[in-house]
Amino acid sequence: MSAGGGGSGCELAEELAAAEAAAREAGALLLRYAENGARYGWKAGDRWGAELVSEADLEVDALLRRVLLGAFPRDGWLSEEQPDDGARLGHERVWIVDPLDGTREFLQGVPEYSVSIGLAVDGAAALGVVFNPARDELYAGSVGGEGGRFELDAALALGDGYMLAGRGEWRFGDLPPVPEGTRLLPVGSIAYRMALLASGTGCLIFTVGRRHEWDLAGGAALLASAGAVVTDVDGGALRFNQEEPVVRGLIAGRAMVHAEARGMWRRSGWRLV
Repeated sequence: MSAGGGGSGCELAEELAAAEAAAREAGALLLRYAENGARYGWKAGDRWGAELVSEADLEVDALLRRVLLGAFPRDGWLSEEQPDDGARLGHERVWIVDPLDGTREFLQGVPEYSVSIGLAVDGAAALGVVFNPARDELYAGSVGGEGGRFELDAALALGDGYMLAGRGEWRFGDLPPVPEGTRLLPVGSIAYRMALLASGTGCLIFTVGRRHEWDLAGGAALLASAGAVVTDVDGGALRFNQEEPVVRGLIAGRAMVHAEARGMWRRSGWRLV
């Protein structure tokens, strides 16, 4: 394996192969924990006491770091489960991973969790791998790579398709301003939702909650390779490896559906704090 340096999709074949292999190895580990049970607790420093972490998260994180940085040691690293010392900011290329996106679903036995791996190059999502081991579904691609791997839903308006929403958003009514009667498809992991959207399931992801880069990096690359418009709720392009790795919500879909959602957000008068 090379130590890094490429940027375009055609130059990331080794990285994509390594990420796919790492995701599958991580998924096998998650399935073993799912079968045998995983201890869990609340994240230290979580002021709301709402962020679960399991021993599976931590062991998968260590596996991904060992495999990916072992293959590309000059790259930076950002993970949900590792303290961020800011060293990544000096790197052109940064792996951005969520070892277990959808911890709650994983612990509840809902097959909607995933391993999410993204590679950002100069702040842009360049490569993504999202693997749902419970369903043996792997989504992988790089921006500018081989065409035809992904195809968006054909819907040109929200009323013609489904909006993918988080199970928590759906259960507690924490949804963005959409027309009454909008058809919702609740799915646990946001990385998995983004992968499903990229491959033609649903026509829109519209979430107003703040997200971290590790939630979105892998899925953002998949959606970009599918030709989707992917922005924060204010219409800003997603940039990765930022000093504060936080994104102000997410809107993703075909250009016309995305524009519809942006219009609903502007007219709503809602504001993120």
